[in-house]
Amino acid sequence: MNLERFVSNVARWKLGLAAAGALAWLLAAGRLHALAFCAGALASAASFWFLTQLVKNVGSEKANPARAALGAIRLAVIGCLLFVIMENYRLPQPPLVTGLLVALAAISIEVIREHFYA
Repeated sequence: MNLERFVSNVARWKLGLAAAGALAWLLAAGRLHALAFCAGALASAASFWFLTQLVKNVGSEKANPARAALGAIRLAVIGCLLFVIMENYRLPQPPLVTGLLVALAAISIEVIREHFYA
């Protein structure tokens, strides 16, 4: 499996799922819920990107432990930012958590697609 192709396909799935989810939350519960979903999806996409960079750094011949540790710290920063956003803006939790699952859903869809069509 080609990592670059897999990551680009997952990015396409994330965009499609994020658009569909934002539209669904907008129609179901309103603008605030759609914005909360988008915030969760954005954090999910950033987390996936940081993990992808971590995997690329660890898998390369020039593995740098400092960069790997920095990637882990970035994930903690994303978690703290989400907490601050939730507390300060009082975003509804169900759409935010649903948005956080966008990358996981995109990865799952791509793995299933690769399994059947590769």
